[in-house]
Amino acid sequence: MTQSHQTIEPWLRGIIRCPQCKGEVADVAAAPGGAELVELRCDTCHLAYPVEGGVPVLLVDLARRTDG
Repeated sequence: MTQSHQTIEPWLRGIIRCPQCKGEVADVAAAPGGAELVELRCDTCHLAYPVEGGVPVLLVDLARRTDG
């Protein structure tokens, strides 16, 4: 895996849930030209979790609010 293309293993992707509400999270990629996965977003509780080096950082304290 190169640094410009990060993915999460399919078996892991199938079990990842938001640690706050236990809802499903959606992949959010970088700009249209890039294939880099940058965060996982929960539309239920409006939190976005960073993905660093292909590893999701599912800590509520490090999540970003997405509802302005």
